[in-house]
Amino acid sequence: MFTFIKGKLVRKSPSLVEIESGGIGYEIHTTLRSLSEMGEIGQETVLYTCVLFRDDTFHIYGFKSYEERDIFKELIKISGVGPKIALAILSYLDFEDFIDCVNRNNVDKLMNLPGVGRKTAERVLLEFREKAKKLHQREGIAVSGEQNTYYEVISALNVLGFQENKVKSVVNNVLRKIPPTEQSVENVLKNVLKALNK
Repeated sequence: MFTFIKGKLVRKSPSLVEIESGGIGYEIHTTLRSLSEMGEIGQETVLYTCVLFRDDTFHIYGFKSYEERDIFKELIKISGVGPKIALAILSYLDFEDFIDCVNRNNVDKLMNLPGVGRKTAERVLLEFREKAKKLHQREGIAVSGEQNTYYEVISALNVLGFQENKVKSVVNNVLRKIPPTEQSVENVLKNVLKALNK
């Protein structure tokens, strides 16, 4: 099964996008967070996908990062958490925020999200605790080797008026995408600012 789709964005709505790739239009369910990072109609975009078969048909779910997709795939394995609730959670919490929520056992934060009641929130926190540790270790590998660059970029962003909790996920994403040979502070900072201005 395909793991990502790269193509031209032809339609956007609050929970769906349509991407044309190879002459085929794909209808893809996504999160508000991913939607905000896709750019404008007509631009090329990439979504990392998860395909679910339900009621003799299939639905494609797409995300702007591997981390978001991996959390989605783990969330829908939990009893009582379907794709709709998983998308709602990931629309308002990024990877780092979600892991922090799980580690702090923050029931109230999850309950504030659309469609998430107390029982569902408690079940997610209980069943995701070990999964969260494994995901955090796996996704954190990309940053561990570039700690100095990370902190220097964060320091520069602080000088420019950005708070670390607002930009850390963007910095981490840029570090994952840029080859190690190109990870100078100047280049990473330039790409982070470009991402923040989209």
